[in-house]
Amino acid sequence: MENRRLFAFMFLSVATFWIWGQLVAPKLFPPPPKKPVPQQVDADGAKKSEPGISDDSIAAGAVDSAVAEKPADGEQASADGNGEAAPAVHPSVKVNLGSLEPGSGYALQVVLTSEGAAIEEVWLTDPQFRDLKLTDKQARVIGNNSSADRSFTTAVDFIDQQLLKHTPLSLEAVSWKLEQQTENPDGMSATFSFDSPDGRVRLEKTYHLPRIKVVPEQLRTALRSDPSGYTVRIEFKLINLSAEPQELVYEMQGPVGMLLENEEHTSKYRDIKIEFLAGGDDVTTTPKEIVSSVEEHEEQAGHALERKELFELLKSKDKWTGVFRYAGIDVQFFAALVAPLDDRSPELRAEQKLIDRTYPMIVEKDRRDDRKSDISFRMVSTPVKLEAKGGADSVSHQYAFFAGPKRRELLDPLPLAASRVLDYGSWFGFIARGMHWLLDQFYSIGMPYVLAIISLTVLVRGLLFPLSKKQAISAAKMKDLQPKLAELKLKFGDDKEKMARAQMELWRKHNINPLGGCLPLFFQFPIFIGLYTSLNTAVDLRMASFLWIENLAGPDALFRLPFELPFGLGADFSLLPCITVVLFLLQQKMFMPPALDEQQVAQQKMMNFMTIFMGVMFWHQPAGLCIYFIASSLWGIAERTMLGNTSVATATTDETSGEVPERGDDAGRPSASGKPSVKVVTPKPEASAKPPGFMQKLLEMAEEARQNAEKSKKDSTPNRKKRNR
Repeated sequence: MENRRLFAFMFLSVATFWIWGQLVAPKLFPPPPKKPVPQQVDADGAKKSEPGISDDSIAAGAVDSAVAEKPADGEQASADGNGEAAPAVHPSVKVNLGSLEPGSGYALQVVLTSEGAAIEEVWLTDPQFRDLKLTDKQARVIGNNSSADRSFTTAVDFIDQQLLKHTPLSLEAVSWKLEQQTENPDGMSATFSFDSPDGRVRLEKTYHLPRIKVVPEQLRTALRSDPSGYTVRIEFKLINLSAEPQELVYEMQGPVGMLLENEEHTSKYRDIKIEFLAGGDDVTTTPKEIVSSVEEHEEQAGHALERKELFELLKSKDKWTGVFRYAGIDVQFFAALVAPLDDRSPELRAEQKLIDRTYPMIVEKDRRDDRKSDISFRMVSTPVKLEAKGGADSVSHQYAFFAGPKRRELLDPLPLAASRVLDYGSWFGFIARGMHWLLDQFYSIGMPYVLAIISLTVLVRGLLFPLSKKQAISAAKMKDLQPKLAELKLKFGDDKEKMARAQMELWRKHNINPLGGCLPLFFQFPIFIGLYTSLNTAVDLRMASFLWIENLAGPDALFRLPFELPFGLGADFSLLPCITVVLFLLQQKMFMPPALDEQQVAQQKMMNFMTIFMGVMFWHQPAGLCIYFIASSLWGIAERTMLGNTSVATATTDETSGEVPERGDDAGRPSASGKPSVKVVTPKPEASAKPPGFMQKLLEMAEEARQNAEKSKKDSTPNRKKRNR
């Protein structure tokens, strides 16, 4: 009986609580409406949920279960058990500075995120800079990485230590408060702020993107020559909110996710470039070098290093401590550079540095090819001293961030003065600059780039025409002297010394300079290097089209093969390198003298092999460079063909005998005596003969020294015999 009453009591109690909780309480005390989760819009217009609970953030370990019940914007959470307040939680937002509209006056669209108060993406506005693969979209020069890293996030160690007590997010990942967003005729700005959990320090970061203020007709010219449109001004301000002086060190991330195009054929991957104020050795560091350094550190440690541990090693062992004018990442046609804005003298900047050290880092390692890894750098400040609130309680550091095409008009002006980023080289850099300038001039008068390249070819070959003419005459003389050289070889046999003297004497009589054929090559080599460099850095060649060629800055890639070619040539079949090699071989066959012995046959085979090898080298080169060599080869064939008759007519005069080989239908045919038929002409006066050249003088001096030595030896022999007696 007692048991039945107990069970009835328990059943009625549970039923009463259920009815109250499910039916009565919701009607009498309805819950407050839930706030909607903010939606973000990316650069493509697609909506994204709040980054704090996105898949990417979860994968990065940035969110725990407590995020679901976070307080509203600016609301301070309750203090923890130690009495220290938890950090304020701000919504994650994105801000666009600039525009992708061509006539907006902006050269960039910069996408900012409150997570770390960072730059997430940078897009180029100029319609010329389309994506190579997705040609309906603009090129995105920054933000092409899939990692959680973002450009210009900032780390402060003592703030991160406070944050770790409440959230796995660091200062570089937590959302900052968007203080303001402004737009005026001068441009757009956005300011983010973050207060340390203990309330002692406030950080403010402001981004300003200027608008190019010109009339629409001048906008295209301004986009090519005005660097201000590609430069974001960054102001980082540290404010002391306490009544005691503060000292802190911050660490700022450099550009992240630099665009890498044409990976299969490019000759240049991402590089770190730093140029220092005091001169000395500038820095150019490749991904492969950084990957090797990281692997060396991990090998010494005996295990894979965590991110923070690795950063400490790189900061202490791989750092650069000089005061830099700029530091950045560059690829073939684009650059992302950071320059401190400091009006002090170089001596004072070196004595009181803003940045104590800069060190490299790996953003994302490419598992197949270390050269394609994404790299960046981090800047560590010197200790920043803040006086107590009410005095000099704030310090502001400003930076200029350039993100755009590598044009000398954009890179040469201060504060960057980064002309070396163009990779013109040190030996023939002035020639490369001149070639680039000529290409720009041809392009500026309305020529398409392919016609500008051909015009440059005609200009260069036209200037070298006097040397080419001498080379053609010298080659014709050498070709006509082949029978006489064959006779000399039969006469002297294996006596190379006498053969060389007789050959030099023959050349001297016929006014042949053995170096004459190499002289044009001597002048063409630096021109070739300069042109190669200029075409590899001419950003206007990018996506310039001609016939089937869609991009003159890369191989013509006629079609894709179903297999990989050997020697690392890739799977693209390019026609222009094949045409270039065929023309080179045709030139050799048309104008090279016939081989007279096995040695010359071997030399010609080696030259043919080297020509084919050059075709392999051309396989990855820009189509514009192949067009230059095709035009140059056609010019050379036409030039030698036109010069052939006149050069041969004047090339074979024998100044000693007054005989020249008969030209015409009977030229070179043996006469009844077995010798080549000749035409007797009046010999030239001996005075008209050119004096012996440098090589001839050297041979004569060597011969004279040898004869004197033999004479001395003969004279000393009888005396030695007399002494022996």
